[in-house]
Amino acid sequence: GLMIAPLLSVLLALAPSTGALDSEEEQLGFSRDVRPILSNSCFPCHGPDSSARAARLRLDVGSVVEDDRGVIVPGRPADSELVRRITAADPDLRMPPPDAHLDLTEEEVATLTRWIAEGAEYEEHWAFRPVPAVEAPASETAWARGPIDEFVLAALRERGLEPSEEADRRTLLRRVTFDLTGLPPTPEEIAAFLADDADTAFEKVVDRLLSSSAYAERMTLAWMDASRYGDTSVFHADGPRDMWPWRDWVLAAYDGNLPFDRFVVEQLAGDLLPEPTRAQRIAAGFLRNNGTSDEGGAIDEELRVSYLIDRVKTTSNVFLGLSMECAQCHEHKYDPISQEDYYRFFAYFNQSVEKGFQTRNGNEAPLVRVPSAEQEEGERALLASIEGLKRELEESATRQAETVAFSSWTAERREELLDLADPVLGPWFSYPPQASASSSEAFHTRFGPEDDADLLRSLASAPWAERPEWEDGRVHEFPAGSNTAHYLARTLEVPRATRRSIALGSDDTLSVWLNGEELLAQESYRGAAPGQNEVALELRAGTNVLLLKVVNGGGPSGFVFELRGLPLPDGVLAALAVDAVDRGAEQTRALAAHYVREIWPPGTELSTRLADTEAELATLRAGIPTVMSMADVAEPRPTYVLSRGQYDAPDERRPVQPGVLEFLLPERPEAPRNRLGLAEWLVDPRHPLTARVAVNRYWAMLFGTGLVETVMDFGLQGAWPSHAELLDWLARDFVTSGWDVKRMLRQIVTSATYRQSSHARSDAADLDPRNRLLARAPRFRLQGEFLRDQALAVAGLLVDEVGGPGVRPYQPPGLWNEVSLDKNVTFTQGSGDELYRKSMYIYWKRSAPMPVMTTFDAPTRETCVVQRQRTNTPLQALVTLNDVQFVEAARHLAARMLRHADDFRTRLDLGFELCTGRPADELRRQTCSDLLARELERFAQDPDAAAALLAVGDSPADASLDAGEHAAWTVLASLILNLDESLNRD
Repeated sequence: GLMIAPLLSVLLALAPSTGALDSEEEQLGFSRDVRPILSNSCFPCHGPDSSARAARLRLDVGSVVEDDRGVIVPGRPADSELVRRITAADPDLRMPPPDAHLDLTEEEVATLTRWIAEGAEYEEHWAFRPVPAVEAPASETAWARGPIDEFVLAALRERGLEPSEEADRRTLLRRVTFDLTGLPPTPEEIAAFLADDADTAFEKVVDRLLSSSAYAERMTLAWMDASRYGDTSVFHADGPRDMWPWRDWVLAAYDGNLPFDRFVVEQLAGDLLPEPTRAQRIAAGFLRNNGTSDEGGAIDEELRVSYLIDRVKTTSNVFLGLSMECAQCHEHKYDPISQEDYYRFFAYFNQSVEKGFQTRNGNEAPLVRVPSAEQEEGERALLASIEGLKRELEESATRQAETVAFSSWTAERREELLDLADPVLGPWFSYPPQASASSSEAFHTRFGPEDDADLLRSLASAPWAERPEWEDGRVHEFPAGSNTAHYLARTLEVPRATRRSIALGSDDTLSVWLNGEELLAQESYRGAAPGQNEVALELRAGTNVLLLKVVNGGGPSGFVFELRGLPLPDGVLAALAVDAVDRGAEQTRALAAHYVREIWPPGTELSTRLADTEAELATLRAGIPTVMSMADVAEPRPTYVLSRGQYDAPDERRPVQPGVLEFLLPERPEAPRNRLGLAEWLVDPRHPLTARVAVNRYWAMLFGTGLVETVMDFGLQGAWPSHAELLDWLARDFVTSGWDVKRMLRQIVTSATYRQSSHARSDAADLDPRNRLLARAPRFRLQGEFLRDQALAVAGLLVDEVGGPGVRPYQPPGLWNEVSLDKNVTFTQGSGDELYRKSMYIYWKRSAPMPVMTTFDAPTRETCVVQRQRTNTPLQALVTLNDVQFVEAARHLAARMLRHADDFRTRLDLGFELCTGRPADELRRQTCSDLLARELERFAQDPDAAAALLAVGDSPADASLDAGEHAAWTVLASLILNLDESLNRD
């Protein structure tokens, strides 16, 4: 409810005009207690956005206390217009207005009133202030293992709470193994940890996990969400493209513990570094992960601008924890970001050379080739061979230029050129179209004209028809007709025997005869265009008859004809046109090179070897993967504020230059005005946000919730940190450590705070129902990738191969077709090892992501997501109980238990330890025993059902096991995989 006048007097009594406080009562903090209220209810009309500001009043800046209207009078709430308005009974005077639906609660009104009574001190938003040097409180307790614990313990004791006991060793090992690798510990790892009595046993486990490739994969998986990684383009046809080499770079970066500042710089501007390495250029592919479109009717500039907007959003969300996108169309409603600020940031990305319409044919420039070591060595060897063959041909040409044979050849060719007679071209004739069952059949069928012994005579009579309207050099269309052969013929008359060449194009296949001799038969399907085929003609003296056959597979059809000169390269013809005594050295070299390659037998052999080697190189290069990267235009592209954020509405009165958010940290005068300057600004040790945002993300990864709960919003609408000083201490420590990610994670997971039991406590539940103070460890559902990988790992199916392109495990049929434009995009399931790779390598089609993953809250990755939501739905149970991958895993887990031992207890304990990290207790043992007995009886009576269950999945069942027993244990294994303790991380 809203405050009314009588209540105001009570509030004023509680907040005397002197602003004096009870010495035991903590003074309100503006950032923590007051600004969130103003931000939620007042800033939409009285905040940073000047276009929406009412009554020329700003409540987001401290200068409001100087307003001559007495809006806020420090120490005197009764004289403050703000208090009168928020407590007014008259709806015409009340603020916020009732129709805004931003009503203040009684507690919020009391807080604002008390704050004014205390002096109405404004302060800069906590996240925008420099990270201070913070000392950890000293608790003098044995529980704390380091500064993290001292901060947590101090906060707990302020609320009268104590931390929980340490989790048991099995729980702790499973927790940290999942958190750092996304996999469960093996029985061997569990046994080794339980047997290690050293004080540093847990630290040794952490070091082992951090040095594993699985750690790099786990971290990369999280970064794929933030980086909106996918294997397809998203928009329009959502076609394929290859960005997995960028993912391999991320894997290598985490594996090698690349400092986070370098991690940021290379992904935002690796291509702009001095003499960038291939790896640094690949890293810049981070910015190319955005969705793209190849829609034919789209406007290129509209698409290009949309990509830049995505990059502003991604960069600000991921590295700054700010929602800058609000300022695309107007000044930010809450944070101090103007439209000019937004487009200055935008200008850094507006220099990209890429176009808007792209990726129809896969990767689009700028590109980086990413050969394997084997491909690189093969390419070097082939290039060396090509260079050697070319050198040998050049040396041969130099020697042959001095021979009599060469002089004779050039003289003969010059004489031919001088005597070249232009053929007299007769009109075109066409034969009636010949239909067939298929285009291939029409191509291979001889319908008659090609076997006509006297075609010249036939052209003068039916069914041939003269086509005087067909002009050479232009494409001429035939009447529409699928799988139809069209015959065309004409005469070429010359006074003496000569050689000429013709250029042809056709839609579709093309066959050519001259005087009854077949010169070309090409079955290719294409649109007609000039110069698709060149054919040399040996013309005899008198009349020659040229016959063409064009077969149309469907749609439009046609052909194009051009007469050319001698079948010699232009440079050779130009040299032959000059008398031998007048030829220069370059002209002689051109003639000799042609002579050696085409006429002199040893040279033709070398030329053939060269052509074969070049073809081999082309084939090898075609198989070398590429990855999209970044490159900027040579001349800076001007940037303007876009009115209402529209791509086609640049306001030329508001030009902007690339620039950072100065309210966070001023730009260094010497910084480059490009993405490299932006990246260096982000990782400046003085920056107030980058380190805070990064360490908060790591904390959220390990505790389920960040110290700042709004992981992607550190702005004025974001949450106040649960442990503000701890966050600042971690951020400063992160920077001073050299941005060492592994060290930061090690420091967190080895803390006593992390090691606590997750058992709920009634005392803490009342005081801290959401466990924000961390009186215990959190417990939460594992994400979808971890659950699938766990099932594969415990079944012994997981293929531990690192890196490479995406794979296609099982998914329901037809999903890709449902979302495709013309219902013809077919999902092709992988085979063999592809079915059992880690989930992070699943081919990610962003219009139809893997259903198993989306059911467990994986984002589509169309935009960046720094923290996934967590749900618990019946659909998830349907997946883990019925999906092919999980049923197949249960089958193999059952076989593993059966082969492990002969007795029920030992078998069951193995299954439980694999999935939960501990053996079964008596209750679980009895429940599972009862289930197994029922299932054994059922499958004994229905062997077909057992066979059907054991046939699920591509991998074969173990034929040495009894089918009924194997099926019964498969049901039991599925139960174990679906226990809460298997699906959750404690």
